Amino acid sequence: MIYELHALGMKPKSKLYQPDHWRGRAQATRKKAAALVDGKAKDRLLKIAFEYDKLAQRALVWRMRKNEDDTWPEQEL
Repeated sequence: MIYELHALGMKPKSKLYQPDHWRGRAQATRKKAAALVDGKAKDRLLKIAFEYDKLAQRALVWRMRKNEDDTWPEQEL
């Protein structure tokens, strides 16, 4: 799964692989949600923030795996 993004041409140094990028987006989204009164819109933003948190976790896992194995397979089946 982690290698799929690389196979699609994404570079490992991309900010998409940095957990802090996703945590920042989650935090900004929660801040926007806090400013809303509408329950539905607020709930949607909180769900988006939750998804950003999951992306941050995936980026962290990718980083740990990358440190364990610094080689990229040419094709993952």
